Amino acid sequence: MTVEWCNSGKRGVFCDTYGKPFSQEQPHTDNEMREILGHFWMILSPKSEPFSQSELKRFNQFRPLPEYTNQYGIALKN
Repeated sequence: MTVEWCNSGKRGVFCDTYGKPFSQEQPHTDNEMREILGHFWMILSPKSEPFSQSELKRFNQFRPLPEYTNQYGIALKN
């Protein structure tokens, strides 16, 4: 699942501080993304996009989100 904070133009993978994304075999539904993101789903513009493990490794710059007490954030491409 990718997110873009407040339409900043930088879309990245939503993950925890250890880099673990919320991935699954099939695309996330809108309800699943809302459940994962909570009240902040509106400002994060989520999309469910499939990535291979090698593609995910390119997202290696972690930006913590204070909205999630810095425990979750966005992994951006370097």
